Amino acid sequence: MAKKEEKCCDGGACNNTFKAPTDVPTVKSCKPCGSQVLLELLTVQEMMGTKLFLQNDNTNHAEYHAYVLAIGPALDPRLYGFAVGDRVLLSGNGTPVPKFDDCERERILMEPYCIKAVLS
Repeated sequence: MAKKEEKCCDGGACNNTFKAPTDVPTVKSCKPCGSQVLLELLTVQEMMGTKLFLQNDNTNHAEYHAYVLAIGPALDPRLYGFAVGDRVLLSGNGTPVPKFDDCERERILMEPYCIKAVLS
């Protein structure tokens, strides 16, 4: 990766330099750390079982359905009652995950206590 040298914020008077990356690699995947759970959110249409266009402007994340994609290494899913592949009911906010493939659904990372139920 090529590095570009830049002077510090005081115009170089302190003679400190730092290396700023100029080439940033693309994201290829997401692996949860610690007790995080990687979830793929269903769209409003999928949750309601309709093909009608429904505005998805709900930013408070009050209630979502999602699929569990991966579980962090510090989490024993047997203690929470869900597993990879389960459809779950969520409550709360998660950390957005950058898009790394052609999937149109939003993906987030959440703590397991935000998963309220396994849907069947």
